[in-house]
Amino acid sequence: MFNVIFDMDGTLLDTQRIFIDAWDYAGEKQGIENLGAHIPNVCGMGEPDWTAYLVENFKELDILKFKTDAHTFIVDHLEVKFKKGAKELLEFLKQNGIKMAIASGSNTQVVKHHLGVVEADDYFLAVLGGETVENSKPAPDIFLKAAQAIDANPADCFVIEDSENGIRAGKAAGMQCIGVPDIVQFKAEVKDMCCAYVDSLLDVIDVFKQKLN
Repeated sequence: MFNVIFDMDGTLLDTQRIFIDAWDYAGEKQGIENLGAHIPNVCGMGEPDWTAYLVENFKELDILKFKTDAHTFIVDHLEVKFKKGAKELLEFLKQNGIKMAIASGSNTQVVKHHLGVVEADDYFLAVLGGETVENSKPAPDIFLKAAQAIDANPADCFVIEDSENGIRAGKAAGMQCIGVPDIVQFKAEVKDMCCAYVDSLLDVIDVFKQKLN
């Protein structure tokens, strides 16, 4: 039997795209345009790493003000909802006795809040946010910790991710990776790391049906 570890933002929930608008908004308040275009570079990272990315690349940026403005935008505009096929996939896995976990770059409190909004709390044996590990994706730490939390061998785990950083992390953890791109398509080298590369979580059900036969 296998186990499944989900990323949250952009994979399970449609919460990734708003970060583009939030970064654009917060950047423009400081006279820096199109900061949202950098979101694909930091997808999957925890806050310390994406903060370091911004500090390194935009030295003129007041990072504390940026975070405050971006957070305000997200709070005012975010609508937490499932990605296409998410509910169906979760039900399918639950009915087949598959253990599931969340391994997200977002803070655990935020992850649990969002899962509560869509009433998905009960599907997961473990919920890990980015602050629970020292190194964020593309390091494998959070996936290895998630596997340990559900008492699973990494080799028996599937990672479902929308980001290249997430796929690299899953691969480094010795897990099988399924890519479901959200805001950006994967490069060829990252696609090659995936045992499946599909358009939506509905397609993932078909992948797992074959594994269960």
